[in-house]
Amino acid sequence: MSEPNWPRTHWRDSGDEAFMLWFVFGDFETDFRIDAPTYRTRGTPSGIDVVRYANRELAKWDGYPLAGTLGRVLYDENAQLFERAKKAGECVMLRGSLADADDLDALRDLLGTITALTDLGGIAVVDPQTLSMYAAAEWRRRYFAADTFHARDHVLILCNEDTRNDGRLHVHTRGLRKFARPDLSIRNVPAAAAGSAGELAEGFVEFQALGGIVEDGREVEIEGAPNGMAIRHAGAFDDDEFNNRHLALRWPD
Repeated sequence: MSEPNWPRTHWRDSGDEAFMLWFVFGDFETDFRIDAPTYRTRGTPSGIDVVRYANRELAKWDGYPLAGTLGRVLYDENAQLFERAKKAGECVMLRGSLADADDLDALRDLLGTITALTDLGGIAVVDPQTLSMYAAAEWRRRYFAADTFHARDHVLILCNEDTRNDGRLHVHTRGLRKFARPDLSIRNVPAAAAGSAGELAEGFVEFQALGGIVEDGREVEIEGAPNGMAIRHAGAFDDDEFNNRHLALRWPD
């Protein structure tokens, strides 16, 4: 058996599944073929459905990514690309779940397949799990130009006002469900500590994407603070804020 291209060096089986979801908007030939070696893909992994829709028909679906809250986020991000995607004739949806594996080669396969679709008529790729939309050239540069894995390319780290703690910030992530791992939520972060909280989040993203498991109740020490933070497993997959379970932390007062 050959060595994996993208191994997970901290892997332990979480017992969960990795959830994958992308939409590729464009105008495609009636019949097309993906050259697997060119796009570094072994084909569609078992458990993933690749379905081709007329855009106008997909738009009737409640989960249509160019509508609702996600649609507003994507429009604000790039209105011109958003309008091009809405006018596209078709959309290819890649969706499904994969067993928690000790490598990320199935993800690599899917990234290659999506890159092929952008070369075959795709103009915009939407990743709902990170609230992101990419033009074809940007997708290729970020996800295919180099055959390397960078966890931060696949996970969004956000910093917003903490609605539960006046004057404090909420640092949190989206996208770790791709890796069968919970996202991260750090509340009560002082503005002066935003950078430190962001670095902490990046560390958790990297560790979990590479297969690490964070135990409930683990203590995280904070430099310069007398008390650390206890990690609690929280949330559910249908939580709108994360679309995933999450690790809940509270920055010490």
